[in-house]
Amino acid sequence: MTHHERLAEIDALTAALRCPALLAHLKDCISENTDRLISAEHDQTRGRIKALRDLINLPEALQYERDGIAAALSEQSDAA
Repeated sequence: MTHHERLAEIDALTAALRCPALLAHLKDCISENTDRLISAEHDQTRGRIKALRDLINLPEALQYERDGIAAALSEQSDAA
């Protein structure tokens, strides 16, 4: 995959993950799982909550990757 293809993929993923309906659903799932965790300590529920939070935070991680790729491409074009 080229850098330009990865940038396009990151843009598409970021847009999809910032969908208000998806974010609301993920937050509802976190809330439900947190309630379950409070009533009964369970490692699987804790892991599910972490995975949902990771999904919510994924756009920021993708932006960090995107910035790095864009900087590398900029350096390559400056060197040319």
